[in-house]
Amino acid sequence: MRIEKLWVIVRPSPTSEFGDICFETDAKGLALQFKGGLDPEDIHAFYTSRNEAEREAERILAASKKYHAVIREVDR
Repeated sequence: MRIEKLWVIVRPSPTSEFGDICFETDAKGLALQFKGGLDPEDIHAFYTSRNEAEREAERILAASKKYHAVIREVDR
């Protein structure tokens, strides 16, 4: 199977929104992301299916927001 495009999910930060963590790209675009500062350690997963990528991005974004909300409460 030839993969021309893929979906990238990166680990969310406390201020991340959906578009920050889920994007479609190709090999050249991914290389540019790395040149632009994307750390390979920040990549959560790659997907070939948009639906699977979006589901996973929504899941980890919700988990991240919940985690950071708890941390903010503890810090008060």
